[in-house]
Amino acid sequence: MKKIEKVKVDTVAEWEMETDAYSLCHVSLGPDGEVCLLLASSIPELIDGSFAPTRTDEAITYKALMIKDGELSETTIPKQKWNYHFLQPLGDDQLLLACARSINYGGGQVDENARVFDRDGNFIRSFCLGDGIGHLYTTGDGKIWTGYYDEGIFGNNGWDDPIGKDGLICWDGFGHMLEKHEQPEDHFISDCYALNVTADDEVWFYFYTDFHIGKRRNGKTEYFIPNINGATAFAVHGELLLSTGGYGEHDRFYLFEKNASRYRRLKEIVFVNSSGKKLKPLFTSARGSKILLQCESASYLFDLKSLNAD
Repeated sequence: MKKIEKVKVDTVAEWEMETDAYSLCHVSLGPDGEVCLLLASSIPELIDGSFAPTRTDEAITYKALMIKDGELSETTIPKQKWNYHFLQPLGDDQLLLACARSINYGGGQVDENARVFDRDGNFIRSFCLGDGIGHLYTTGDGKIWTGYYDEGIFGNNGWDDPIGKDGLICWDGFGHMLEKHEQPEDHFISDCYALNVTADDEVWFYFYTDFHIGKRRNGKTEYFIPNINGATAFAVHGELLLSTGGYGEHDRFYLFEKNASRYRRLKEIVFVNSSGKKLKPLFTSARGSKILLQCESASYLFDLKSLNAD
C-alpha cells in the first residue's frame, strides 16, 4: 500500500489561552458535534513517573470550553483537588468531568471519579465509573460510555473485582450501569484502544489483544478485523474506516474499506492546513464519520463522508 492522498482541512475553531496559566489536558467531540476542550491551571505529576493520581494536594482550576457552530462557551471550575482527564456534555445543561483512576480503599469506600457540574461551574453530584478508564463519551440522550485499559480490567488500586472487567460499559447520567460487553473468549477486551460513539444507540470499539473492531447496537455486538495494530482513534462511514496509524505511527492516518468481516487498507491520508502544511495533532478524537485533529491553538474537523475511496 503506497498510495498517499493529501487532504486539506479547514479550521473549525481557533482559540487562545493564557499559556502560562493553563495547559490543555483533554480534547474530544461531543454528541452534538461540539469540540470539547479541558484546560487545567496545572497538570499533576505522575506517581513513580507512570501512574496518574486521582486527587491532588494543591487545588486546580479547570476551564471547560465548548465550541459549536463557531460559538465558544466557557465554564470555569475552580478549587478542584481531582485530577480530571475527560470532559463531555451531559444533557443540555450539565458537564461531566472524570478522572481516569479510582482507588478502592475497602469497606465500601471508593473514589467517586465522575463529577457532574452545571454550566456555571457548580458541583451537582458524583459517582464511581471504576478504575482505568481509557475513553469516555456521552450520548445525546444522557448516557455515558466508558472503555477501559488493562489495569481497569484486570484490577489495580485495590480493586479485586474491578468495575471495568468487561472492558466496555454504558451508564446512565447518575452512574447506574445499563449494559456491558459480554467479554466472549474469542473477543476478549484486554485494553480498549479506541472508542467511537456513532449514535445514541450504537457504539464502535477497537481493542487489544486481537485488535478487532466491535460494533454494538441493541445489546448485540458484531466484530470486524482491520489490518492495523495499535491504533488510537477511528471514524466510520458506510464501508469506509479512517484510522490513526498503529504503533509508532499515531501521527499518520489510513483509509480502509470493508470487505465482508475484514477491512482492507486503501491508502494513507495526509491532512494539511489551508497553507498546505501537514497537520501534527496533539489530540485526536472521533465520533461517527467525523475526526477531530487538535493542534496547538486550532481545532480541525474532517468528515469521512467527504472522502472518496478511489
